[in-house]
Amino acid sequence: MKKAFIFGLNGKMGKMLTECAKDCGYEITGGFDVAPNADIPTFSDVQKIDVPFDVIIDFSRPQTLAALVELASGRGVPAVIATTGYTKSELEVISELSKKVPLLRSGNMSLGIAAMKAAAKTAQAILGDSFDIEIVEKHHNQKADSPSGTALLLADALASSEHQVINRNGKRNHGELGITSVRGGGVIGEHEIGFYGDDEIVTISHSARSRKLFAQGAYKAADFLLSAPPALYDMDDLVNTLL
Repeated sequence: MKKAFIFGLNGKMGKMLTECAKDCGYEITGGFDVAPNADIPTFSDVQKIDVPFDVIIDFSRPQTLAALVELASGRGVPAVIATTGYTKSELEVISELSKKVPLLRSGNMSLGIAAMKAAAKTAQAILGDSFDIEIVEKHHNQKADSPSGTALLLADALASSEHQVINRNGKRNHGELGITSVRGGGVIGEHEIGFYGDDEIVTISHSARSRKLFAQGAYKAADFLLSAPPALYDMDDLVNTLL
């Protein structure tokens, strides 16, 4: 059985990864977290990690990036990076790491979101620039980053960063892509892309009903990396292999 090491072991996604591991062909041999886990060896110091593993799966916070880089490069193992909210300099660190080991980084591990992204790009090509594009994303009230990594992933597929407007205040300008964030309750994740024309509106939406779908996607990404050469991949690369 393949072995995985989880960053953010005791978080919501860490617990889901643990729950889904066996069905996805994995054993969780250890994790990185500040609090101990009753069933799985847990570490807060990279130098003390003494368990074997084939791949790292990261659903934690940007603050753990240095530890992840040290562990992945030191062990020479691939990593699935699902953490969001990185700065530009942190993304450069990830890019440098990908020259040494295979990495797959995505703001969303859902295959449904990957399909949504592809559908939105097709809609944009058909509808043209006469349609205004707006993205609305909704998440639970404890989510740390805003907009969500998924919203930014979708936005980047449709417009360059200089044309993206976050939580607009005032009049819309032609060519802008707006991103609006909603935080409340226990919403797992909802994303809608709207194409607004003068005479018609086209919407593409995705609603996550369980965190299980993100865990399953992460394990599929891990499978992909185990036979991939060092490089920085995303969900598009995984989807291409499935097609």
